[in-house]
Order: sequence, then structure tokens, then C-alpha cells
Amino acid sequence: MKISIITVVKNDKENLKITMQSILSQKYQNFEYIIFDGMSFDGTSQYIRKNLKNRYVYIRKKDRNYYDGLNQAIKVAKGEYIGILNAGDKYYSNKTLKIIHDKLNKKNYDLLFGNLIYFNQNLKYKRIWKFPFKKFNKVSALKIASPTLFIKKKIYKKIKYDTNFSISSDTDFNLRIASKKFNFYYIDKIITSMKTGGLSTNKKFFFERFYQDIAILKKHFSYFFIFIYLYKILIKIDGYIKSWKY
Repeated sequence: MKISIITVVKNDKENLKITMQSILSQKYQNFEYIIFDGMSFDGTSQYIRKNLKNRYVYIRKKDRNYYDGLNQAIKVAKGEYIGILNAGDKYYSNKTLKIIHDKLNKKNYDLLFGNLIYFNQNLKYKRIWKFPFKKFNKVSALKIASPTLFIKKKIYKKIKYDTNFSISSDTDFNLRIASKKFNFYYIDKIITSMKTGGLSTNKKFFFERFYQDIAILKKHFSYFFIFIYLYKILIKIDGYIKSWKY
């Protein structure tokens, strides 16, 4: 069973180095690594070309935004399952893909997700995202850590990321797949270490992210959106509390 890992990057060479090193360290080898470069001009493309391996697919193409690049990369993916690893993020251990493969190969799950840990620019862990659930619906979907998701490619063929949401489209995507009857597996292990400062965590995008979150929650929950937004905040606070105990 082949797994496709996708990284979308633009002008972020130093963070991409972290991610590529993580990919190289993996014990499980039956994967392809797709790097979608949105026309970088800071030396990122030169670094990628210099470090391309046999299992790497490099795409350099103009995109509308991050999610447009992601949709384009998904189209060319050949793996049965697809995982996304953003520039600056890394797998928690060099056995992560082997663990993922073994779980997915054991049973025909539509999607798998697990725990996420955040680290800052000084490589200190700041917060853990660990929210297991037993029933997959639109409320529980808000507990999914998107950087830990592995999804069947055939699902991506039917449901794509909405490029109208440049920051929060993963939330919209998770809510849309939650309305389908997909079987899932939650693995109680840290899958991904996520570096703060990206689209979803950078403070300078706070207001844009806020407006997109509200628009998405209105779309899916109608007049109850304000309660769901407060619920999202409580989930985030709980993540900080859990990190103190970690």
C-alpha cells in the first residue's frame, strides 16, 4: 500500500528543510513525496531540486493560494492514502509512517487521525492536541487535528478544499467529510509536530482567520454557529491545559 505525502510551500526554504529531513528519516519507504512549490523566488526551488530523491515529485506552478496548491498536488498523487505535512512540520518519530501504514493496512479505513503537538521557533513544545471521539459528526470533526489526517485518495476526488477560504479551508473540509458515512480510526499517538507561526497559528492572520471561521461555521451550523465557535475556543483551551500535564 502506497502513501502519498504532500507539502505545499512558497518562499519558505528553512522550514522546508525541517520537513524534508523528517521525510528522509522515515523507516517506512513505500511512499511518494510531492512538493508543490507556488513559484518560490527565495532559493526554495533550488534547494528542492538539489535534494530531490527517487520517490519525490516536484511541481513548480502558480497557485491561487495554499489550498489551490494542495488541490493541484492531490490530483497527481498516486498513493492509496494521502497525508499532508506542511513546511516546518515534522513527523513525531522516524517510525510514524510505519505505524500509520500498519493501521491502515490492517483494516480498510477511509481516514485516520491522531494527536498533534505544537512547538515554537525555539523548538519548545507549547500545546498538545489530543481529542479522541467515537462518533464522527460535524461537532466531533472540530476535534480533528488536520495535520495528522490520512485520507483515501478516492475521497479527495469527490471532496476538494474550497479555495475561497485561504486560511480555514481545512475546517470546512473536515465538516463536509463528517456529513458522509466514512469509517475512521483514531490512533492515540502523537503523529505530527507542528511549528507555530503558519497560516493557522500566526497572530497576524487572526482577523482573517476569525472571519473565515465564522463564515464556515455559519455555513454548516446556521444560527447555532456562535455556540459552536465558543465550543472551538474551549477545545483550544483544553489543549493548553493538557500540555501542562504532558
